[in-house]
Amino acid sequence: MLQVEDLRVSFRTEEGEVKAVDGVSFSVEPGEILAVVGESGSGKSVTAMTLMGLTRSPNATFGGTAHFGGTELIGASEEQLRRIRGPEIAMIFQNPMTALNPVQRIGDQIVEQIRAHERVSRAAATERAVQLLARVGIPRPRELVRSYAHELSGGMRQRVMIGLALSCSPRLIIADEPTTALDVTIQAQILAELESLRADSDVSIILITHDLGVVSQVADRVLVMYGGRVVEQSDVDDLLDDPQHPYTWALLASVPRVDGEKPRRLASIAGSPPSLLRPPPGCHFSPRCPHRYDDCSNVPPLAAKLVAAPRHFDRCWLTAEDKLRLRSVDFERIGAK
Repeated sequence: MLQVEDLRVSFRTEEGEVKAVDGVSFSVEPGEILAVVGESGSGKSVTAMTLMGLTRSPNATFGGTAHFGGTELIGASEEQLRRIRGPEIAMIFQNPMTALNPVQRIGDQIVEQIRAHERVSRAAATERAVQLLARVGIPRPRELVRSYAHELSGGMRQRVMIGLALSCSPRLIIADEPTTALDVTIQAQILAELESLRADSDVSIILITHDLGVVSQVADRVLVMYGGRVVEQSDVDDLLDDPQHPYTWALLASVPRVDGEKPRRLASIAGSPPSLLRPPPGCHFSPRCPHRYDDCSNVPPLAAKLVAAPRHFDRCWLTAEDKLRLRSVDFERIGAK
């Protein structure tokens, strides 16, 4: 459905050029949930917004390709993108309070999107908006369709955003941190909604998150990003059972566990994410990696190194044997599994 090759996004600033996305490649299959994981500043949201044409400005520079069906998204005109946004690709933004118009009723916002892409009456569009709100679990949808965003809870606003994304029956939904700032109960409900959408509509979903607990529940494949690059890519079970990149080890180790022995201390990743104005040479994670050595000053390729897992790619110079040995030592040191 979507094939991204060597995507590069840079922004010119007064301090220099920010390489926000540096050679990212991935694909999304029909009906698949692809999770994109990484710390803040790793390039996840910029990648997604670039696919939607939302990062275009005189100071932005783009490279690479992104084929969606028969359309090249990176070079598409604004008119082409307007036809794609909504009916083909929809986006659920991270903060629904700022994504929704505060002075417009939520029903009117859904109706506006429907009528922008389809020749239907306002009454028919309003009825569809009510049905969409009911589908995503909004109580009393016929009444709440006339509500404003500030009159709804955070979980309900996020459900409205999902309904808005579904209003034109897209083939691909990009969900940017859809469970951020929600309590665990509402988070579970939102994740269940996404899984239900995939099951009912065969829609593909790109789920952007920093939470590997969320990933383990819903994703089919995982893309781990760091410093604007993909550092690991795999089926979700392979990545959780046999992570290959030291950054992925650190992410997994930092997730508190509810089973097994209580860890001696909470794990954290030393240092800070790199500045993309002046990123470190070679592997961007090397300044924070306890296993760095001389070869890390060169950029490692994203390659499959496990015979038993040919779809498992990582960007690290360590051999598979060294990774297995060092990962065991790291996890034993912090009391994690």
